[in-house]
Amino acid sequence: MEESNMDTLYNSLKCAIESQMAEMAKAKAALQTKSEETLARIQDERRLLEEEKSKMKEVMRFHKSKIKLDVGGCKYTTSLATLTSVPDSMLGAMFSGRFPLEADAQDGSFFIDRDGQVFKYILNFLREPVSFDSPLDKEVTRDLLKEAKYFGLLGLVEVLQDPWHAFKKAACCALRFTSPTTFDGALNYIATAGGCREWVNPVEDDAVEIQLSDGDDGGGDPVECMCDHDPESGSVENCYDGQPGEASFALHLKGYHLLADHYLIAQEDGDDNYLRDWVLEGSDDGFEYEEIQHHVDFSITAENLVGDWAITPVRPFSFFRVRLLGASSGAKCNFCVTQFEIWGHVSKDIE
Repeated sequence: MEESNMDTLYNSLKCAIESQMAEMAKAKAALQTKSEETLARIQDERRLLEEEKSKMKEVMRFHKSKIKLDVGGCKYTTSLATLTSVPDSMLGAMFSGRFPLEADAQDGSFFIDRDGQVFKYILNFLREPVSFDSPLDKEVTRDLLKEAKYFGLLGLVEVLQDPWHAFKKAACCALRFTSPTTFDGALNYIATAGGCREWVNPVEDDAVEIQLSDGDDGGGDPVECMCDHDPESGSVENCYDGQPGEASFALHLKGYHLLADHYLIAQEDGDDNYLRDWVLEGSDDGFEYEEIQHHVDFSITAENLVGDWAITPVRPFSFFRVRLLGASSGAKCNFCVTQFEIWGHVSKDIE
């Protein structure tokens, strides 16, 4: 009986050991399979990395090399960095390395069937977009604009469509209108010498001159009130018996030119002389004026004493004039102005 129990125990232990060994063999096989799969994946990743490195070396070689172009029969030599400086343009895409390009078998140039005569301006823009100046010839500019649109060079299109790009680039400051309660335009710029000193009334400082069509006979407060940053300090009045087209006030920005794009007028509380029909004009000499924008507007009222208007830039001026073309709200051609400010690109005249 005792021997039988020993056999049973032996067999049980033997089965348990064999089962454990089978499990260990199974785990070993699974681990081996996983190791082989991991090794294969690593080898695949290494192979892909080597292929990518090879491609990158080829791209870098391409980037560093000179590129020959045949644009409509005109030959150019440039770098790949220049051609891809605007990645989302047609040229940027063509020479990105993503598309196969076939070079000429004889001279190795890439042919582009476009206007070769103006393509030099395309390259000049790609090389130095910040300092690029539009061609003086209007016909060349027209042809270049067409090519810029074709190649998807939106920055160049913007430059060519802006006739005052060069002035803006050379301007001392771009003064942006932000609020009708913030008098931070050209008059403030001149009053603070471009932010280099404390504010000084520019009329009292003889940096800005204000001219009334009636001279000193218009009445009201001194003209310097019009640019003192305080709409309640006084009102500049003019032309109580004026005729349409006669009543006006003008400001001379001494030593400066402004490409204006926004301006503001504030009028006196309780006054019945709110502007209704007037024109903003510009001049270089204070005698011959050009129209900037004509307004027929009813926005200034007793409840809203400040009006501001965005304007389309015409050209830089040193003089700005507001001239009444029709009667004000009180049925007379007169005005009572407490503040005036104007914004845009300001440039100091070269002495």
